[in-house]
Amino acid sequence: MARIRIGIKIAAASLIVTLWALLVPFVLLAQQAGGRSSAVAPEVMKWGLMAAAVSVGASTIAGGIAVGMVGAAAMGVVGERPEVTPRALIFVGLAEGIAIYGLIVSVMILGKIS
Repeated sequence: MARIRIGIKIAAASLIVTLWALLVPFVLLAQQAGGRSSAVAPEVMKWGLMAAAVSVGASTIAGGIAVGMVGAAAMGVVGERPEVTPRALIFVGLAEGIAIYGLIVSVMILGKIS
């Protein structure tokens, strides 16, 4: 029962992060439209911001799922054989890298459209 509650909390946090990442491009686009003009067409800017938001949101959700699965398996193994703790933590860190890759792709997209 406690694992289900933790899973629900993680899913809710991922949903909040994804919704935030999907709303930010529209706010930025509205701020830009009210201010200075850009060399990038508004349509390109809109889709570029949307792509950056989707890359962060999707990678965050995927990273959360991966860490949940790998972390549960790693802690099960550590409970049986404590000497494999460093290797288990490395696998959890690799699963967490998925979210970092999404953030890097997002920064690259934003660098191209600005």
